[in-house]
Amino acid sequence: MNAAIQSKISYSDTLKARKAHLSGLINLVKPKSGKTTKIETMTIAAIKAEISVIEQQLAKRS
Repeated sequence: MNAAIQSKISYSDTLKARKAHLSGLINLVKPKSGKTTKIETMTIAAIKAEISVIEQQLAKRS
């Protein structure tokens, strides 16, 4: 019987990867022209809030 493969990635590494992913999403969502829609503004605000939470969690761990 084969043993299940377990991930050795730490929670801090997971948070860092998640933060990098969200930062990339912000770059995709940012409008290229000067006009922004409400949806874009709200999406960017939500992503920035999530990044802030991740940074707080990382600060607690270090």
